[in-house]
Amino acid sequence: MEQPYKNIYDLLDSVYRRKWTLIMPSVLCTAAAVLISFILPPYYKSNTLVLVEQQVVPERYVASTDKTPIDQRLKTIRQEIMSRTKLGQIIDDFKLYREDETKGEDSLFTKAMKFLQTRKLGKLTKDDLIERMRNDIEITFIGVSAKSSGGNAFSISYTGRDPFITMQVTSTLASFFIEENLKLREQFVEGTSEFLVSEMEKAKKDIEEQENVLRLFKEKNMGSLPEQLDANLRTLDRLQLELRSANDAIKNSEDRKTVLEEQLGLIPAARTAAVRVNPLEEELSKLKRDLVTLQSMYKENYPDVIITRNRIKEIEKVLSTSAQKDAPKQEEPSQEAAGANSALYADLRAVKSQLQTLKQRDADIRKQIKALERRVEDVPANEQKLTDIRRDYETSLRNYQSLLEKKLSARLAENLEKKQKGEKFRVIDPANLPEKPYKPDKPKIMLTGMAAGLGIGMGLVFLFESLNPAFRRPEDLIGVLNHPVLAIIPVFSGKAADRSEKRLKVIKGRNV
Repeated sequence: MEQPYKNIYDLLDSVYRRKWTLIMPSVLCTAAAVLISFILPPYYKSNTLVLVEQQVVPERYVASTDKTPIDQRLKTIRQEIMSRTKLGQIIDDFKLYREDETKGEDSLFTKAMKFLQTRKLGKLTKDDLIERMRNDIEITFIGVSAKSSGGNAFSISYTGRDPFITMQVTSTLASFFIEENLKLREQFVEGTSEFLVSEMEKAKKDIEEQENVLRLFKEKNMGSLPEQLDANLRTLDRLQLELRSANDAIKNSEDRKTVLEEQLGLIPAARTAAVRVNPLEEELSKLKRDLVTLQSMYKENYPDVIITRNRIKEIEKVLSTSAQKDAPKQEEPSQEAAGANSALYADLRAVKSQLQTLKQRDADIRKQIKALERRVEDVPANEQKLTDIRRDYETSLRNYQSLLEKKLSARLAENLEKKQKGEKFRVIDPANLPEKPYKPDKPKIMLTGMAAGLGIGMGLVFLFESLNPAFRRPEDLIGVLNHPVLAIIPVFSGKAADRSEKRLKVIKGRNV
């Protein structure tokens, strides 16, 4: 039975004895790695760096409507560019991933490479090509965050077989990012403007409806509106004065009628015996006092002033006529009795007509007073309703004005984006033309093959050592036998021995 290794020298001795078992797998694996590194197709990688530039015009002058954080917007654009539509367009434009078709898609080596690269055997579909291109695209964000005020950037890299096409694809991806950013921001501001315009139309219709309601309410309640209360009260005071004047005039006219009827004998004298003073004179005196009061309150062209002044002239004219008639009557009563009676009848008819007019005027004034009182009573309720209508109207008006201001700001932001003065992407490091392949890494593959070969060889060495136990030195018998070792007989083999047995002994590590 073979003893365990006691030191490094024992291990090296076993490796030396089975050196071909170690060398052969190492050489084979290294040769296979070299072959694979030279057969695998080269892949080139092109990179570009895009800077996120801030808005050119200060925010205090023109505020952007797009407040989306830059990292979120970049993720949205990345999803848009990595979609089937965009990648399919790039694949068709640059005829990507058609090298296998030109080099023989059904070759054994190609199938083996596909298998090693975990690719499907057979013809690739459109979805397979798109998924493969997604794996070949790498997008790295540099300092992109919502709180960053500057220095935001991102890099785009693409890996392909042809260096020139790889550079073009990388440049195309960068241009897609720039175009999609501008398109996204323009769509955002245009959508904002369209929304504000539609909301303004609704607000305008609402204002027109409120104005129509306000107009109809004022037309329906004309005369009993809150702003007409003072005018109604002044008119009511004036009508009260006119009513008193009319009542006084009616009383005077009735007294005058009574006097005329007494003079004509139409009523008994006893009914007027108590009358000692001419009622027209009393009325005249009262009218003069009222005139002085009205002149202190109103102008000369005021209706009450004009009416009072005219009535004073009429009474003065009547009194003057009566005085002229009374004088001849006392001197020559017998000669002018018939003419006096005729004049009295004319005066009586005039007084009755005037009395009828005054009573009609009294009724009209009372009617106007009643209408004005009703209007004044309706003012508090109309004031409350008008307040509600005006509050709704003012709310709609403020909403419309706010939307108008926002629309103007959105229009400025839209012009800002269309003129590319807002936040935008700028390529600061254009896509480079790769001079050497990105992969395969030949030295790495060779070292990996060599390491794999050494590992396999060492594994075989230890395997064969464990399957072929033997005592090779006297020291190996110590502890196994109780007797000392007197001599060692080596293994002898004739020249006519079977060559296959020699080879087996070489593989197993025996001495030949």
